[in-house]
Amino acid sequence: MATIHRTIDVEAAPGAVWEKVSNTEGISDLIGFLASSEQTGNVRRCALDNGGSLTERIVSVDPTMKRVLYSITDSPLNMEFHAASMQVEENGGGSRLVWTIDLLPAEAVDHLAPMIDAACTDMKTSLAS
Repeated sequence: MATIHRTIDVEAAPGAVWEKVSNTEGISDLIGFLASSEQTGNVRRCALDNGGSLTERIVSVDPTMKRVLYSITDSPLNMEFHAASMQVEENGGGSRLVWTIDLLPAEAVDHLAPMIDAACTDMKTSLAS
């Protein structure tokens, strides 16, 4: 198993950041390579700007911990297993988003890490606005 762990410092209050992160259907408003996202129950479908798509299962949205837990169940990235969490923490006068992703096979990191890095760049801006 491999893990991708990223932190994003955001110049916005934790409550404002949590409001956006906890709106799981609106993930495409935060990440540029997601052309759209829609959710029915706990199943979220995201269209990628390259024409591909992801199907995800929202496992939990915990307002006490300010944490969203989700899993990609179908994608073009050839992953056997994917589980991730996004958690909002207070960071001085702003916030920190902690994004942790566990996946198999470990080689999937080579394809996923650049996408995660691009998403972090997008979210640093979109979460602060």
